[in-house]
Amino acid sequence: METLALSLIPCLLWLLWFWFQDWYDREPPRTILVTFALGALATLPAMLFNAVGAFALSGLLGANLASEWLILFLVVGPVEEAMKLWAVARYAYRRPEFDEPVDGVIYGATAALGFAAAENVLYLSRFGSEIFIVRGILSNPGHALFAAFWGLALSRAKMLPNVGSLRARTIAQGWMRAALLHALFDALLSAGQHRLLPNIVVMGIVALLMLAIFVYVEIRTVRHVARSPHRQGTMVLAGSAPCPSCGRVGMVGHACAACGVRIPEADRRHCPACGKPQRAGVTICLECGASLSPQPSTPLRVREPHLVRRLPDGREEIAFILDRPVVTVGKTLDNHFVIDDPTVSKHHAKFVWHPSGGFVVVDLSSTNGTYVNGQRVRENLLRNGFEVRFGRARFIYRALERSVPLAEEESPPSHLDPRPTP
Repeated sequence: METLALSLIPCLLWLLWFWFQDWYDREPPRTILVTFALGALATLPAMLFNAVGAFALSGLLGANLASEWLILFLVVGPVEEAMKLWAVARYAYRRPEFDEPVDGVIYGATAALGFAAAENVLYLSRFGSEIFIVRGILSNPGHALFAAFWGLALSRAKMLPNVGSLRARTIAQGWMRAALLHALFDALLSAGQHRLLPNIVVMGIVALLMLAIFVYVEIRTVRHVARSPHRQGTMVLAGSAPCPSCGRVGMVGHACAACGVRIPEADRRHCPACGKPQRAGVTICLECGASLSPQPSTPLRVREPHLVRRLPDGREEIAFILDRPVVTVGKTLDNHFVIDDPTVSKHHAKFVWHPSGGFVVVDLSSTNGTYVNGQRVRENLLRNGFEVRFGRARFIYRALERSVPLAEEESPPSHLDPRPTP
């Protein structure tokens, strides 16, 4: 009982510290507890893989310091971080509660501390309570801090375009950083055990390393909390705009005080060359003379309907591939298409596949509205080249031209068909 208490208490205290970092939308205790338990369970496959990897490398290189360090960098670090990552990806990452960037740090730390608690039981049973201080002060928070790197990568992946291996590559990079730091931490402790450096020097280096990682993770966490989509309501777009006739600024939807022309509810364009705002109807930048007409873009080899964002030089990059019958759009990470923009609502709009062979964009009572070709809409069937805007975030809808009449195509492609396959 004493061993169990000493194993759990420091991990639970650190867990509370990380949990309270999420100021505006704390994660449900049930999801936290399940993730913690999965992290503890992940120690079982980690022990197996570690044993197999250590046996293979020791048999190949012999039992020496070099093989011990190779085991740390090639087996222990990568395996343990992968198992902790699995604990989050298997459950919390798929939950709707994982809906803001800071959640990657919270759930990563939760799984890591569950893993550390299970390790504590093994270490305390083997070495006694003397190791409690080292585990509680260094190893337990170390597990949580290493996991923050792939936890942040999980959050970042949800915000990236769903293109090829882009998301997987981002998560893999976060995992490799965590594995490297984990192995470096263990290698430093190993150097102290082998008397390669005085213990006081080793502990000083380890303390500096942990402090640097802590500061980095804390800065990233505070930044994400400050920009949390749950912190405040969607930023409302300004209600003023320039008159399309004379350029005088007035209230949207009202007549211009100078010439009487109604100021439409449309956004201002910006010159792709100098970035200066342009009033409606202008085709040449009045500041630098550059053309405001759309520039030819680089062809994209994507067969599915998708959204692109236009770069200042005229090229287009994929923002999201519409690869399912219903695609939700919004600022929180529980949407399929995540837009990190303060003028976008948490759940702003959705794309719904239409039997005519395209997608319909539907506004979900957003604060700043959904626009198609400059007009605010509740829902609108999209065609290739249509501009779609959510708040201030602009995209262009791209789809292959139809090769058959509408009447001949009554169902979506197989990868979009919402009906179950026989």
